[in-house]
Amino acid sequence: MVGRPSFGLKNEKICFLLFIIKEGSLAMPHIIPPVLVGVFLLSMIPVTVFCPGAPMLTSPYQWSGLIVASAGFAILRSGHSRFLAEKTEIHTFREPTKLVSDGIYGVTRNPMYLGFLLILLGAAICTNEALNVLFALAFFLTAQFWYIPLEERNAADAFGAAYNDYKTRVRRWF
Repeated sequence: MVGRPSFGLKNEKICFLLFIIKEGSLAMPHIIPPVLVGVFLLSMIPVTVFCPGAPMLTSPYQWSGLIVASAGFAILRSGHSRFLAEKTEIHTFREPTKLVSDGIYGVTRNPMYLGFLLILLGAAICTNEALNVLFALAFFLTAQFWYIPLEERNAADAFGAAYNDYKTRVRRWF
């Protein structure tokens, strides 16, 4: 495989596919995280109405999802506010302009993704529909394997050693 990275794998077809995905030829569409979360939240409605299953929790305990969602909103707002205060780029698919590592970013490198995840999980708990947890899982997997690696590469390119030091001090999720 001349000219292509091997990604530590021996299977040439898998390596080529990973190369194409990494280079953007087979990239996922640029759906920003708030839009994806909105689509997932709206998708919970027909699942709850048309595919009711056995309740996850007995009434009134499903309303504990409000606490989970509220915690998610608070974490999301805290991360968003830090970016606004620092006047740095917040858009997932644009180059970062400033490394923010204080406040909530001293606890988690991705408070906005964590907040979105908790909001989806809280909504799934409130609907008391186990299938809706799959939307939270789908968001987690999308963030973990697509959004966050993209942002980490961009941050490493933009901030170098400062970002690598930050990465060793602060965990990805919490």
